[in-house]
Amino acid sequence: MPHESTSRATDFMNKRRNSQGGFTLVELLIGITILSVVGLIANTSFRNFRQRTILNRAAQVVAADAAMARTYAIRDRANVSLVADESTQSYQIRDASGNVLKTRQFDAESDLPLQALDIVNAGDSLTFNARGMLSSAFAVIDIGSNAGSKRVVVNGLGRHRITTN
Repeated sequence: MPHESTSRATDFMNKRRNSQGGFTLVELLIGITILSVVGLIANTSFRNFRQRTILNRAAQVVAADAAMARTYAIRDRANVSLVADESTQSYQIRDASGNVLKTRQFDAESDLPLQALDIVNAGDSLTFNARGMLSSAFAVIDIGSNAGSKRVVVNGLGRHRITTN
């Protein structure tokens, strides 16, 4: 009989040694839960970063297009206007004859979607004369998205500055 109890003890120890090589189901579930929470936080942070980046890029594009309108005015020695359509979040750059030189869309299908585009000046436009000067002392263009809002201020000489609203 002593031989039989020793055999049972040895079998039990062998089984115990073999079962200690991996993780339990509870440990795996806890690990998966922790990874899921970290992934969710990272995804939310990345989404917010992406929206802020889109807003900053849109502000840079608006400022560059205002500079382009000024360049067209100087090159063609004629008035050139940047005219906004707030209902479609778009604008056009037009020469004095009304010809469209450039169109820019900021709607949901564009690379830079915006929820708001507003040229604060009268007529929702800004106009550069043949010398590249604005027809007013300055122009203000407000843009907005889920990430916040930006303001592009163009002075009478055509220089721009981007600020956060």
